[in-house]
Amino acid sequence: MPKTWYKVLIIIISVILAILFIGFSALVLSEYFPEDRENVNVEGNGNKTIKVGDTTNIITYNLGYLSLDNTQDFFMDGGKNVRPKSASNVTKNLAAIKNFMDNQDADIYLFQEVDTNAKRSYKINEYNEIKKDFEGTSTFAYMFKSLYIPYPIYSPVGHVESGLATLNKYATKEATRIALPSAFSWPKRAVMYKNCAVEHKIALEGSDKELVVYNLHLDAYGKDGGKSEQLDVLMEDMKAEYEKGNYVIAGGDFNQTFPGVDKELFPILDTKYYNPTQIPDDYLPEGWSFAIDKDSPTSRLLNEVYSGNYDNTQLYIIDGFIISPNIECKSVETIENNFSYSDHHPVKIQIKLK
Repeated sequence: MPKTWYKVLIIIISVILAILFIGFSALVLSEYFPEDRENVNVEGNGNKTIKVGDTTNIITYNLGYLSLDNTQDFFMDGGKNVRPKSASNVTKNLAAIKNFMDNQDADIYLFQEVDTNAKRSYKINEYNEIKKDFEGTSTFAYMFKSLYIPYPIYSPVGHVESGLATLNKYATKEATRIALPSAFSWPKRAVMYKNCAVEHKIALEGSDKELVVYNLHLDAYGKDGGKSEQLDVLMEDMKAEYEKGNYVIAGGDFNQTFPGVDKELFPILDTKYYNPTQIPDDYLPEGWSFAIDKDSPTSRLLNEVYSGNYDNTQLYIIDGFIISPNIECKSVETIENNFSYSDHHPVKIQIKLK
């Protein structure tokens, strides 16, 4: 090979390496570093009041960024797709969620995986659309803020801005984003989500105590033990609020199954796929309790398009609530909808403040 070709080859390789270095540096330098505790902006006005002795209804729902409906699979679960083939999937699911809310009697909605600007959901600001026309307060806290996710190679995830959205018919006094321990090590951490919980404080009429509501999303794909570390941090905060005399409830996607769930009802069909750990039976302090529907799945594996049949679909119970001893669970139910709009089902609880 002539010397000129060697020079051309060296130049080409040098340019490629320079581009890769610049890209890698941009991702590292743009990493999202939230504080341990950050104030969250509260929008709107909530006019409904609540007092000791009252009941209230709360729904938790992982929306799967309105892109993981029953026509989809997902590459990190063993499927192939990164996003739907068109934005129409997202707009269809968005309309369905708004209709769902119109037909519920919930006072508080805890939503996870809500995109505000992401390639995977065609850059639709889902939070703006969900809160539109809602009569109450709303908050949004980032969990995912990545300049660019460069994998899978055949169709990179790209830019992602996503997080937790809470809609509340009561007046939210203040809201705080609580950072949970990272589930990833560097350099993967630079482009991955930063798990969190959002604490909302609601005044109780005729009392100096508060109803404290947490919206949470724990890790799914990170290191072993990551979820338990994250739950430990959350529980310390919850216990501190209860010790003040407040009423405390946390709801969301735990990405763990709960004590008392019958493993034979929804068994693991193939161990090569996602297999959530179980929260230890004795995890909660005395008087605290989990509130879950033990008879209905709250999530499905996205290794393939939903078959429409529970028997050959990997199902999980990983969404639910934790309640403090001064709260009574009147009812809790999973609202099954055939995974029509998300890979999760909503879970609804009615509680009474003792």
